[in-house]
Amino acid sequence: MVDILQPLNKCQALVRRESVVNLENFRKLYIRRKWKLTYRIVSFCNHLTRSFLKKDYLKTGETSRQYDSDNEDVSFKRRPSRPRRRSSTS
Repeated sequence: MVDILQPLNKCQALVRRESVVNLENFRKLYIRRKWKLTYRIVSFCNHLTRSFLKKDYLKTGETSRQYDSDNEDVSFKRRPSRPRRRSSTS
């Protein structure tokens, strides 16, 4: 009786050896993927926190401007400075 799990010749044995998943590389890949996902989540949370803080700062700035002296120009609103995006075609 022929055992099904054993390769029939050297060529099949070589193919089977090369096709086995390298567990060490798999673990490293999994750890790297998990770290990247964690990093993206943390950076997104930081971005949200900064944007909420900026909105709160702008709101408090607008309410305090109503009570400032009359010499200041109330109609002037400063836009938050954002860097210009570069075109990817150039």
